[in-house]
Amino acid sequence: MSLELPPGRRRFVFAACVAAIFTSAVEGTIVATAMPTIVADLGGFSLLAWVFASYMLTQAVTIPIYGRLADIYGRKRILFFGLGLFLVGCVLCGFAPSMLWLVIFRAIQGIGAGAIMPVSLTIVGDAYPALERVKVQPYLAGIFAGSSIAGPAIGAFIVEHMSWQLIFWFNVPVGVIAIVMLALFLQEKPRIVKHTLDIWGALLLMAAITGVLVAMLEATHLGWWIIPLAAASAAVFLIFLRMEKNSPEPMLPAALWRDRTLLAANLGSFAVGAALVGVSAFLPTYLQGVMGDSVLKAGIALTVMSFSWPLASTVGSRIMIRTTYRTTAVAGGVILVLGALSLAVLALLPFDLRANLLGGWSLTAAAFIVGAGLGFMNSSLHISMQEAASAHRGIATATVAFMRMAGGTFGAAALGAVLNLSVALKLPEVEDPVQIVMDPALREKLPPPELNRIAGAVGDSLGNVFWVTVVIAVISAAIVWMVPHIRPGQLTPAQIKRD
Repeated sequence: MSLELPPGRRRFVFAACVAAIFTSAVEGTIVATAMPTIVADLGGFSLLAWVFASYMLTQAVTIPIYGRLADIYGRKRILFFGLGLFLVGCVLCGFAPSMLWLVIFRAIQGIGAGAIMPVSLTIVGDAYPALERVKVQPYLAGIFAGSSIAGPAIGAFIVEHMSWQLIFWFNVPVGVIAIVMLALFLQEKPRIVKHTLDIWGALLLMAAITGVLVAMLEATHLGWWIIPLAAASAAVFLIFLRMEKNSPEPMLPAALWRDRTLLAANLGSFAVGAALVGVSAFLPTYLQGVMGDSVLKAGIALTVMSFSWPLASTVGSRIMIRTTYRTTAVAGGVILVLGALSLAVLALLPFDLRANLLGGWSLTAAAFIVGAGLGFMNSSLHISMQEAASAHRGIATATVAFMRMAGGTFGAAALGAVLNLSVALKLPEVEDPVQIVMDPALREKLPPPELNRIAGAVGDSLGNVFWVTVVIAVISAAIVWMVPHIRPGQLTPAQIKRD
């Protein structure tokens, strides 16, 4: 569908969508800063991981469902429901009397958050034609970058000068403003065709996704039990696929996987999520644990990557208008491979050389290159997907968002396994060597030769992680060749097939 809005009204709708996206994006970074204070107040340290996992799980499993609902019942009412439920969860989290209740309230937050990003992006896709969508894409990328930068700083300020409850209540006024603006300025045409929701398909999809994500998130605790859990999830997913073939209105239309542009967007987003976590999750560990740098320097490295992403998205959008979707996507893939390769090569240099000559700034520069590659790729994948999706834009946008989140979860689990296995092979006699090099007090207790030996082994293990990230980057660069060699605004089914 498309929204015929005058330019003035469309700007307000875009601003409301940006505000809604900000509430969901900043939630992923602002809470982490406050967790030590929250644990000290509520106790329940054993449930710490589930404060994050409950939010991520419920958000992930509901994203495809909200996307389908937005196609059936309209974007506005679904976004109102999801954003409203998210804000209710925010309020409840601030009143949590224990860590268990905080986990439950975070799950409520996640159920609402599953609607915010995909439906907001779908509304933007409906409101702007392809060429104008290219121009506003950098602003959307900037929201995620800005939340990554501002979230920890806002969280630290609130915890230091106010109460940790305000961490959760911070989003409430922003979300309310977004709801009011959408109510005033977003007008959807009433839908005449009656649709039905595939309830059983939705439940089976939720069960399959939940099983896979729990297996990934709790692999270290479940041990070999992840194998039957993953097998059961796969069986449920196969049943889901079989039911989808006979459903008049399936949860995931087959067009999402038959169309080459949509397939490229889904697979490419999965690879982008995995590559992103390969840098954001493990580069700070390398800088602090191996190089001995401060938390500030590690934070700067991620900030630089967050800055280069929207910058590259802006440049890529200009290039996309003058060239094609594929040109921009392939350029991003090449830049991503170069950035990941730089990280891997620098990490595996002799320890004395990388410690004394290069320092951490060379790795920060490599992170900048990675962010630039991701910015080029993501903008091309997203815009081409929304142009190709047409009637299925809601579920298509939601599926791409889910695939990126699933890629990040898979990447964290797989790359974490590579790190743990490498460390165990290199330092079998040392218990938790990563913790040793990350803790300043434990580092000071070790004689310099022993510290260098352990840090060098951990650095080599993280180098292996970066080499796997290179493989992921190469795969993503190959995937984007499926993106059509067509300029924005010219994408038609016949051209997709011919290209």
